[in-house]
Amino acid sequence: MNRSNTMLLLLLMMAGTVSVSNAQRRPKDRILDRKVFTITLELQKVKKKKRETGPWESELSFRSNKIGDTYMRHPDNGGFQKGEYTIYEKEEILDEMKYMFEGINKNSRNMSLKWKGSIFGGQIEGTATVSKKGKVKTEYTFRGALKEKRRRK
Repeated sequence: MNRSNTMLLLLLMMAGTVSVSNAQRRPKDRILDRKVFTITLELQKVKKKKRETGPWESELSFRSNKIGDTYMRHPDNGGFQKGEYTIYEKEEILDEMKYMFEGINKNSRNMSLKWKGSIFGGQIEGTATVSKKGKVKTEYTFRGALKEKRRRK
């Protein structure tokens, strides 16, 4: 194989790896991206009796295909990192869209926090379940509204 054929082959291989890596990237969510909801978390089920029973105010944010919560991100409340989410169902009701979503956050202790909820008319509600190795540790319900953006002066 001469030098020009080798270079051509190398370029084709590089182009193939670029297209494969881009193909595996999820398309950016244009519906919930950059939305922040002010929510209230209420405890439904807990394994340990020592915990406070709430309710707790928090912010649930959707950004760059990641879901995250300010309350559960704190180390005392699990230290859950942002994780991926997906909109798995869309429904039109009276000319307004309702979105059903799921997301999952993980922490350093191999625990997972699964979000499952719906958004309709700027309102959000659903459940958040903390589990480890498939066993439910804590369950919350949440509800809230789209956070108003501050206007710059």
